[in-house]
Amino acid sequence: MSRTEPYNSASSFETQVVDAVESNPLRKAAILVVSLEQPLASQLLAQLDRAAVEAVTLEIARLERIAPGEQHAVLEEFYGLGLRRLRFVFDDLVKMADTDIREAYHAEDVETWVLALAGASRPVQTKVFSALDRDSGSELTRRLDRLGPFRLDAAEAAQVEVAERFRRLHDHGQITLPDPNGQEVLLV
Repeated sequence: MSRTEPYNSASSFETQVVDAVESNPLRKAAILVVSLEQPLASQLLAQLDRAAVEAVTLEIARLERIAPGEQHAVLEEFYGLGLRRLRFVFDDLVKMADTDIREAYHAEDVETWVLALAGASRPVQTKVFSALDRDSGSELTRRLDRLGPFRLDAAEAAQVEVAERFRRLHDHGQITLPDPNGQEVLLV
């Protein structure tokens, strides 16, 4: 499009912006940061050196508009590069394939699983019990029923440990993590 052509199409704007993003990695980083939930964006920025954080912050200030297609393309690229791994949490077990849950469950870690499930929602518990073979599920249920008072922070720590096990299995190509939820749409 030449500079003298009038701009009158939203789709041509989106095409121009997507083309610009493909050639501007700093814009991609800025779009990614503003598109993520705040804790995850902070975690991502904490991995960068000061100069990179300043550059991304300056680019965020320059953003005028993010086309939905542009935002989707950037997020999909980063999910493919490992963001899916970062967003995976224990509650995502409800979206896991039964075979993947069985792959991550080991009888020697039953105490960790019991604590993790003690602090979990009913749908997560149901998913795990239905995914496991009858013997493992029965043993887990028995131990959960016998569990007395427990500290909530201990249950949360167990959930983090189990979620990390799933991430490691994903890293080794043994399981597939589900698509993350909660992708917030944010237009600047």
